[in-house]
Formats: sequence, C-alpha cells, structure tokens
Amino acid sequence: MLLDIHSHHLHEKPDTTIWSCSMKDRHSPDFSRAVWISAGIHPWFLSDNDMEAQIKWLESVLLSDRRVLAVGEAGLDKLCQTPFDVQQKAFNASIRLSEKHRLPLIIHTVRCFNELIALKKEVCPSQPWIIHGFRGKKELAGSLVRQGFYLSLGEKFNPETLRAIPPERLLAETDESHKDISALVRKMSETCEVSPDMFRTRLCLNARHLFFNR
Repeated sequence: MLLDIHSHHLHEKPDTTIWSCSMKDRHSPDFSRAVWISAGIHPWFLSDNDMEAQIKWLESVLLSDRRVLAVGEAGLDKLCQTPFDVQQKAFNASIRLSEKHRLPLIIHTVRCFNELIALKKEVCPSQPWIIHGFRGKKELAGSLVRQGFYLSLGEKFNPETLRAIPPERLLAETDESHKDISALVRKMSETCEVSPDMFRTRLCLNARHLFFNR
C-alpha cells in the first residue's frame, strides 16, 4: 500500500510512491514510469511569463491522466526569487483546480504559515490540505492540525513534533532523498515508541483515506 506521499525520485517499488512533477518534468522518463503522480506548479519554477502555460498544463494533466492522486506541490515561499504576487496567483489557481477536480492539495510553504492559515480560513476548502516536508516545532504543528491540515514528514523531521502530531493527521515522504521510505518509517516508529507494523498500518490507512477513498 502507498506510503511515500511525496517524492521527486522513483524508487524500487514505484507503486508505493506518489511522484511529484511540474511542467518542467513532462518529458522526463519518470513521467511515463510513475504509477501514481501529483502534478503542480512549484513556486521555485515559476515566472509571470509562463504562469498561464503552467496552469493550462496542470489542468490538462488533471483532465487526462488517471494516475493523478493530488494537486501539488504548490504553495508560497518567501525565500525564492519568484515575485510573491505571481506565487499567490499560481497558488490560487492550484486551489481552484484542487477543488474542481476533488483532489488533495500538497503544499510547499516557507515562512508563509500565517498567510496559509489565513487563506485556508478564507477559502474553506472541501479538499484536504497537506503540508509536505514539515520540520517546524510542535506548537506550530498543533496550530496547523487545529486548522485542519495534514502534516507530511521526511528524513529531517523534528522528533518532538512527530510525537505531538495526532496519528490520523500524519504522513511520510522521501521528497528529494534517495533513501527507502521503509527505513524512514522505521525511524519514525522508533521515535514514537510504536511497533513498526502498527505505525506503517496507520500511515497506509491515512494515505488510503486521502488518495484512494475519494
């Protein structure tokens, strides 16, 4: 069953992974090899000149490719060079497509949690919002969970934060790492002092609920 909800690499068992792609990846060999994908407009690879083209590409993939399980990654990043207003327009388009196609939204965010929470309150989305690669403190995690977010953790997770996240709101990912997701899940289960089988089962149930029970 699916465990790795966000990866930029196809691993030995691609059917356990959601491969994350954007328009720049459309000619990658992995695009055809992936079993499951999420398609998005990443703020790092975005400009005012190509934003409309990326939105059109994203909508065409959502309409035509049955492998798509989520929209993203998409989001807001105050440390990247893309103008923030351009990021906001693209992210709003991603939210609209997530709602239209009834798919979860996988979110990249850097120093924009206040804006993200405010936007979620304004939009009141019907689809799940998942923050990927979360490394923040447990207080921030608690605030995000109360606002209805799911949190996906990778190999650089904060142990105290991991233990504070309700199991039903937790996901795991490898992101840019080439490490096996099973090794990460074992490490997370040890941190939580939960048996690896129980921990793995919980993550699989969460993934099934979010991506396959639609």
